[in-house]
Amino acid sequence: MECQVAAAGQGSVEAEELLAFFRCRRLPYLDRFGPQEAKLPPDNLLEQWRRDRQTLAAAVFEQFPGERIAPGNEALLAAMADGAERIYGGRIAAELFWQPQEDLNCTAEAELLQLASEPVPHSSSPRDPIPAPEDYEMVPALALPPEAVPEGRSVWVSSSLDLLIRDPTLVGRSRHAARSSYLPVHIRIGKRPKPEYELLLALQAELLGSLQGNVPKRGILILKDGKWHPVHLSRRRAQVRQLLQEYLHSLNQPEPPQVFMARSRCHLCHWREHCRQLNAAAQPLSLLPGVTGSRYPLLQEAGIHSIEALANAQLDRLQAIPKLGSGVALQLQLQARATLSRQPLWIQSPPETLPTTPVELYFDIEADPRHNVAYLLGLLVVEQAEGKKVASYHSCLAAEPREERQAWEQFLQLAQRYPDAPIYHFHGFEVQTCRRLGEQYRTDPRQLRQLLQRFVDLQAWVQRSVVLPIESYSLKNIARWLGFQWRLPDANGAQSIYWYSQWLETRERRYLEHSLIYNEDDCRATHRLKDWLSQSGVLHPNELTKVVCPQP
Repeated sequence: MECQVAAAGQGSVEAEELLAFFRCRRLPYLDRFGPQEAKLPPDNLLEQWRRDRQTLAAAVFEQFPGERIAPGNEALLAAMADGAERIYGGRIAAELFWQPQEDLNCTAEAELLQLASEPVPHSSSPRDPIPAPEDYEMVPALALPPEAVPEGRSVWVSSSLDLLIRDPTLVGRSRHAARSSYLPVHIRIGKRPKPEYELLLALQAELLGSLQGNVPKRGILILKDGKWHPVHLSRRRAQVRQLLQEYLHSLNQPEPPQVFMARSRCHLCHWREHCRQLNAAAQPLSLLPGVTGSRYPLLQEAGIHSIEALANAQLDRLQAIPKLGSGVALQLQLQARATLSRQPLWIQSPPETLPTTPVELYFDIEADPRHNVAYLLGLLVVEQAEGKKVASYHSCLAAEPREERQAWEQFLQLAQRYPDAPIYHFHGFEVQTCRRLGEQYRTDPRQLRQLLQRFVDLQAWVQRSVVLPIESYSLKNIARWLGFQWRLPDANGAQSIYWYSQWLETRERRYLEHSLIYNEDDCRATHRLKDWLSQSGVLHPNELTKVVCPQP
């Protein structure tokens, strides 16, 4: 570990590491010290996003030409001295110093989460991207003279640069005007500004300050829409400092930081399987559904350190834990008991509104946020015929984004063939998307309302009816627990987005075929779940049938 700390102290911290630490406290630690053989290959969708960002950066350069430079401070300073209007690429490095702040009583992550809810400044036109002169803060950067700072309070930080722009209104105002008028610009393919983007801009502003002698108060984000979004950076300075200190502290620890895995945050990470195994061995309680990062320490303080302890604890003792809540306590204990017994615990049998009908529809949508299109609306029609079920799959496909309306109308016609059939789906995404499509393409409001009234969200039924011995209540986890297998074992929503993007770029039909197979399997998995809910809840109710479990 001493070698690891020394390496960190010698200045190997990169801005990308700091951003990774903001997203996940464990990720950069594993990237440095984790077993490299345990890393999964880069996800295809992440690689696609990287190429998309490169394409957007090339488009910005074409519209606003500038000087491309090699990495390093020397090339950057030379371009600044020449008064380049725009400087593309390059890499900046500086030694950042800080003074301890005793009054900081919350972590950088908590501060950023709070500020993330604040209004974002309005967008500027790309024809007028330069903020006014008052957007500069003529104050010292974090880089203070070494003799003025206690030993061990500095670190070398480097960052790749997308673009720097010069404000011509400052030229001639001082001897070093050509070197003191640059703003950092960050190019991202996101649809809206995010705290992590602002954090990177703030760090780059600090690094620029070490070269310019002042730190700009604003940076600029260029997002997917091509607009230039000015960002106030002053409020981020303390957060950058605090986050950097927390990151360096984590590198001094003998074990990786504890994290609570979340599907939305972890499903594309190359360490996801390693983390799952690590948590299962060291802190299996952290993998229990419902045990979040805020609830875990509450259980620990109450002496609950294992799934067994949680399952066997007296309920009134759990419900008395401050800040946990009686409903959550009951939910967590039922989850622990289901996990230990490896059996479902029925809270209530599915009521009569979930019957087996002569015709049932199972619905799943594939959407591509890159092209803002719902490109596949899949419907599995299950009919009772001579005592047997006959299932037929129908794909309403937009092979081009402009064909979305045609796919939507095809789905409406298909659903109307069976006006009395319930439409089963998993999660609220299908309802939200159909409502958007109906409004966008001006579907008759009465027709849309009647359609949506037929929708039955099986995820909601699971939450109300049963506790399952699984780590996550996604459709894939539930259906695989029921024995269902997808024909493409590595398929998921992110992969489907990638397939559609590849289809649009290459016109190789196999990519569309993969999406169709994956969507059909999602529909069939939903069918499997509905059948199990209908049959098992009635046939195998247990002693917990009368317990009312609050929804998560």
